[in-house]
Amino acid sequence: MSNPKVGIIVDSAASLPIDLPFAKPSVVPLTIIINETAYLDQVNISTSDIYKKLKSGSGTFSTSAPSPDQFYKAIVDAAGKFDSILCITVSPKFSGTINSAKVALDIFMEEQKNPIDVRLMDSGSAAGGEGLIVMEACKAAMQSDSIDEVEQAAKAAVEKVRLLAYVDTLYYLWKGGRVPGIAYLGANMLGLKPLFEMRQGEIIRHGIHRSELDAIDSMTALISDHVAGNKIKACIMHANALDQANQIAESLKAKSLVVDEYIAELTPAMGVHTGPGTVGIAFIPYLG
Repeated sequence: MSNPKVGIIVDSAASLPIDLPFAKPSVVPLTIIINETAYLDQVNISTSDIYKKLKSGSGTFSTSAPSPDQFYKAIVDAAGKFDSILCITVSPKFSGTINSAKVALDIFMEEQKNPIDVRLMDSGSAAGGEGLIVMEACKAAMQSDSIDEVEQAAKAAVEKVRLLAYVDTLYYLWKGGRVPGIAYLGANMLGLKPLFEMRQGEIIRHGIHRSELDAIDSMTALISDHVAGNKIKACIMHANALDQANQIAESLKAKSLVVDEYIAELTPAMGVHTGPGTVGIAFIPYLG
C-alpha cells in the first residue's frame, strides 16, 4: 500500500532511523534550552551538536515539551493528507508533551465541522522504545486503512517494548537531582557504569558495572534471557558514542539475537539528562 490512509504524528523524543522503510511520520520537535537560548530539536540544532555542547562541560541545558500550537499545526497538516491520525507521544513520566497534544486535539475537534478520527497514545517509553512503537504503527499503516488496526499494532508494541541503557557518568543525573551526590561521587571515582531499564514508563535498576564491556555483556544477557530463544527487532542508541553502539550491534549478531536493527543517536529529550556516552538498546521480541 503506497499511500497510507492513516497518518502518524510523533514527537522528537523518538529515536527513528534516518531512512524509513515506510511513509515518514510527522515529527513535532521538543525544545532544547542551552544557556537560555531555545532550539527546536533537529530543526535548528542537530542531535550531534547538542552532545558536543554537553561534552564541552560549559553552560546549562534543559528540555521543554512542544507547545499545543505546534501539535495543532501538525494535526491540521496531517488532516489534509490522511483519513485518520494516530499521535504517539513520549511517556508523561519524562515530559509534559502528551498534555500539549491533548490541548491541541481538543481545539482541533472543537473547530472542525466534520473532524476526522484523531487518536492520542502514550508510548510509555522514549527514544528507541518510542521509535520502535512508531515503526510498528507506520508498518501497520502501510498494510491497513483502518486506524483501529494501526492503533492495535502500536498498543501491542507498547506492551512488548523494553529499553536498556547504561550511563557513562552519573554526573548529569546528579546535576538534574535524579541521584544523590554520594552515589555520583562513588561511581565517578571507580569509573562504574550504572545500567537501567525503562519499561512502560517505569525505571528499573540492573546493577553497576565496572566497564563498558561488562555493561554491554549484561545487556546482551538480559535480552537473551527475556526472549528465550527468539530474536528481536532493535534500536541501538548512543549519545556521542558510536563505537560503543557498534559494539552492541556486534554482540547481538554474534549471539544471533537480532533479525532487524538500526543505530540512532539518543534523543536529546533523554540524552540531555543522562549525558554524553550513554548507550542503550530498545527492543521488541520478533515472533515471525
